[in-house]
Amino acid sequence: MKFLFVLIVFLGTSLGAVAQDNAAKVSIKNETYNMGKVTFGKPVEYWVEVTNTSKETLKLEGVRAGCGCTTPDFTPNQTFKPGETVKIKIQFNGSVLGKFTRFTDIIISGGLVKQTSFTGEGVQ
Repeated sequence: MKFLFVLIVFLGTSLGAVAQDNAAKVSIKNETYNMGKVTFGKPVEYWVEVTNTSKETLKLEGVRAGCGCTTPDFTPNQTFKPGETVKIKIQFNGSVLGKFTRFTDIIISGGLVKQTSFTGEGVQ
């Protein structure tokens, strides 16, 4: 009976490790970005690069800005194989005076959601 219990526990742990190994994984360049001083009303932009670090092909399902002052530019449903990178342009309309932080969610297949952010200071 003990042997059967140990075998079940071992198999459960092994299957969990395999499932985690095949999970969607990415690395993000410019996950947090400092824009520095931004002239009020002057649009600025930067690029986020998402690299597939998993063992399966992934899909960029969407990018969701946290506010109306931020606009993501990307190719919806773009697939990228292990080791490949997709680029997302994040545009900010510069409509803030003072210090600011804004967020963007990147939605990847497999239920993976990564949040990026940018900061800066709006000046006259």
